[in-house]
Amino acid sequence: MLLYSMMKEKNMKNKSMLIIPLFLLFAFVCTNAADAQFNLGLKVAGNATNYKKLSSMDLGFDAGLFMRLGDQFYFQPEVNYSFKSTRLTNLSDFVGEVHENVRLKQHFVDLPLLLGFHFINNDNFKVHLTVGPRFGFRIGSNLKEIDPEMDEGGKLQWAGQFGIGFDIWRFTLDARYDLASDKLFNRESSSTANSRNNWTQNMIVVALGFKFIK
Repeated sequence: MLLYSMMKEKNMKNKSMLIIPLFLLFAFVCTNAADAQFNLGLKVAGNATNYKKLSSMDLGFDAGLFMRLGDQFYFQPEVNYSFKSTRLTNLSDFVGEVHENVRLKQHFVDLPLLLGFHFINNDNFKVHLTVGPRFGFRIGSNLKEIDPEMDEGGKLQWAGQFGIGFDIWRFTLDARYDLASDKLFNRESSSTANSRNNWTQNMIVVALGFKFIK
């Protein structure tokens, strides 16, 4: 119980830290909206997701819309449908049974809110860095099919993203690393060696976009 309380308190502190990047995003938009450059585009992406010590990387995909407001410094909100697939390989320590090579499938609506900086900023060629929070709303999962006794974690997920990319004409290519704070399910581990940190989700995203308003 003590470990659970400590981890719960830590999780709440981490969530409160989201106030800082959200405030910075708000301040950026307010100070740059008047004369900012505006882009709107479509994007598709491949993602590779795993949970620490619980799974191996498996492939999924994203598809959605993105907007850019700004030039050298810019704000980029996105709305994406995201399918995340993970091969669970070591659940026996958590559920008391052997579940080998089970495929977890999750469906999300993701809302990344990113700040970007073009450190190369030519008319038809740009290179940029991005960082910011991502909010995800889980709209479907097959976790109950894997084990009916499992209770899924909360449907709202938040994460931090950072990455690098470049633009050529109207096309943009990005590679990002995503670290989510959520847990896979609400069952305590039967082994004290396994903590809730083992349930955090790591994801690599490679996205191709096209700006139809430039």
